[in-house]
Amino acid sequence: VNAGGEPHLYPGSPRILEQLLRPQDFLILNEKHAEDAMALRSAMRGTSAAVHERDAYELWLAMLPTRTSRGVVVVDPPYEQTDERARIAVTLAAAHRKWAHGVTVIWYPLKDRAAHVRWKQQLRRLGIPKFLWVEHWLYDADQPGIYNGAGLFIINPPYAFTQALPPLLEALRAALAPEGHKGEIAADWLAD
Repeated sequence: VNAGGEPHLYPGSPRILEQLLRPQDFLILNEKHAEDAMALRSAMRGTSAAVHERDAYELWLAMLPTRTSRGVVVVDPPYEQTDERARIAVTLAAAHRKWAHGVTVIWYPLKDRAAHVRWKQQLRRLGIPKFLWVEHWLYDADQPGIYNGAGLFIINPPYAFTQALPPLLEALRAALAPEGHKGEIAADWLAD
């Protein structure tokens, strides 16, 4: 995608997800802002993806339960609003009540360890079983004002994924750690 080493094209998670679909699968995408939705429609033209222009949290609940017994919801918000994490927690709780067996993947940035620990405690109180977290802290200590890493919350992760993940963690940490930093990558169940 990026010949010559300099990034000039990033397909983003919608394109990556579209490339992973099987013939019988379908993809529902959402962009809240009109200009972004138009760009997404253009980028996904010629695919089977449906693009919506709605509030993501409202759409998340409106689409559940899915038409098929199997499905994955990927939540990839910009985290621009101060209440983003609270909205995720509320919507996740409601979504889990509607679709308890479904797989949900939530991407999140890591900025401040103390704030992140508080959010994980809030999510733990939801009482959702089979709630896995995977996170990669790039730096040995928080670097103020920047992204310090990223993580995924995965509700009902497939068994094969949970078995394949542990041997990959160290290789991922070593490959992604910035020069001069060891970083940390870990995965565990979020449980009471």
